[in-house]
Amino acid sequence: MKRIALLAAAGGLAACLLPGAALAAADVRVAVADFVYLDTSGEPRDQAAEHLVRLDLFRERIESDLGETGRFSVVQLSCGSEACSAETVAPDVLAAAASAAGADYLVFGGIHKMSSLIQNGQVDVLALGDGKIVMSRKISFRGDTDEAFDRAGAFIAREMNDLPELTQ
Repeated sequence: MKRIALLAAAGGLAACLLPGAALAAADVRVAVADFVYLDTSGEPRDQAAEHLVRLDLFRERIESDLGETGRFSVVQLSCGSEACSAETVAPDVLAAAASAAGADYLVFGGIHKMSSLIQNGQVDVLALGDGKIVMSRKISFRGDTDEAFDRAGAFIAREMNDLPELTQ
C-alpha cells in the first residue's frame, strides 16, 4: 500500500516536471480588451481620469482572477498605437489582435454610469475560433469607487470560470 502511494506521488511529480505540464492546466487562453466607459450621470465634476483608472482596475481584476484559477492563461493585446477597446478599433481588428496574441477568447465590453451611484455594464466573451459569443452578461453595481469596480471585475471572472463552454 505504501509502495502504491509512493509510486503515485512520483508519477505526479514527474508529470509536473514534463515540458508543457504547467500549460495543460491553463490551456484556455484569454485576452481582455480595454473597457469602454460612458458617463451620463450629469455630475458637475469631471471624473474622466478617475474612471479610466477604475476601468483598468476592473480589467486587471478580471485578468488576475482568471489567471489565478489555473484554468486560464491571460495573454496581452496589442493594437499598435491605439488602445485595444471596442470603441477605439474596429471589431475585426480587435479580434485579429486577440488571435495574434494567441488567445482562444476575447473579453470586451463597457460600463455606463447612469447616476452618481449606479453603474451598468455589458461584458461579452467571443470565441475566436468560430466567432460566436459564448458569454454575454449585463451587470449592475452600486458605487463609483475602486472597490465597486474591483468587486464587479471579480464577479465577471467568477462567471467566466463557471462556464463549461470555455475550452480550447
